[in-house]
Amino acid sequence: MDSRQRQIFILSYLTYASYYLTRLSFSVVLPVMQSDLGHSKFSLGLIGGSFSIFYALGQFVNGQLAEKGARRLVLIGLVLSVAMNLLFGYMDALIFLMIVWSVNGYAQSTGWPSVVKIIRNWFRSGDLGSIGGLFGSCFLVGNMVSWFALGWIVANFGWRAVFLIPALPVILVASLFYLYVSDEPLVRTSVNKVDSPGVRFRLQQILSSKRLITIAIAYTLLQFVRSGFTLWAPSYLLETYSVSLDIASYMSSVIPLGGIMGSVTSGWLSDRMKKFGRIPVIFAFILFLSLLIPAFYSVASYGLQAGSLLLLLSGFTLYGPHVIMATVVPMEQEESYGVAGVAGFIDGIGYIGLLFADPFIGWTIDVHGWNGVVTFWLLSSIAAAFLSLTLWFDEATSHKAYGPAASK
Repeated sequence: MDSRQRQIFILSYLTYASYYLTRLSFSVVLPVMQSDLGHSKFSLGLIGGSFSIFYALGQFVNGQLAEKGARRLVLIGLVLSVAMNLLFGYMDALIFLMIVWSVNGYAQSTGWPSVVKIIRNWFRSGDLGSIGGLFGSCFLVGNMVSWFALGWIVANFGWRAVFLIPALPVILVASLFYLYVSDEPLVRTSVNKVDSPGVRFRLQQILSSKRLITIAIAYTLLQFVRSGFTLWAPSYLLETYSVSLDIASYMSSVIPLGGIMGSVTSGWLSDRMKKFGRIPVIFAFILFLSLLIPAFYSVASYGLQAGSLLLLLSGFTLYGPHVIMATVVPMEQEESYGVAGVAGFIDGIGYIGLLFADPFIGWTIDVHGWNGVVTFWLLSSIAAAFLSLTLWFDEATSHKAYGPAASK
């Protein structure tokens, strides 16, 4: 990695991490907001669901737009996200909260396909698993730092300040990114791009791929678990362990900490096991996650230390396969389907699923308690493991029948 690549990597990493300062704000303040405004968990789940559907739709659109101008798209998205957070901090009515958070969902969707496209443009050689696994940890660092920072803000300045204070640092990071990052090396910008396929053709190609659709569905099932941990973790810890909101927020940060270790490890392992493909690594991680979910719920009576350890391990096994599917798989599709388009498609399908999952989880908590939610997460994880197993079997069969090229 030369100095210019290092600069691109670090700035892209920090920029995407900063998205979470204007994304997790709602999750962190959710328990206090419910008490202050009197909205039910189902209503708050609708706000989360509205974010998810517009984020999903935005992924399909911005995944294609990022193929042409990723750097500019990031700047527009971050500025719009900051504006929506500022508005959200001054509102009370449910309908307006849903509208503003929906627009924020679209603004947030500019980030992932854009940064994945830029990193792939700048790293043409090397082990994609290791590069993708390391870079994929950026949203986990964003999660972890945001849990701490936003938890501290709400504890000291109130829940509305969570939507106001992060505005300045996020705008600063966006400006640095726009000034010092380019879409691709200059030596590649002169390449003739006249023959690049159109948006409609790329989408048709993606939709015709059984492998990508299977990965996207498995990714969606993992998103159910991820959203549960991300959106509801502070509320669960608050109610289960009777801790303060800031302590619950700090405890939640061990999930992305475990995820950082998991993403780097899974990427490295998938490179070391190249002859078997990346799917076996995905399957193994999800299988262990399925064992940890009921264990986490069962150890609640053993105290904070046991709960924190299980949260750490859950983050490790959840985000390991998540990062391979969302980062490494799209990076491998440049010639076939387009990096940003595939990244947007997989992430977009995942967030369409959350349109159902977020309000459903809120309703389940209201009606059946946390036991019902844990059961839902467990079933989702097992289903994702099953899909990855079938994909592994299909690729192994194709590999035996047609040779190594068949599994690519």
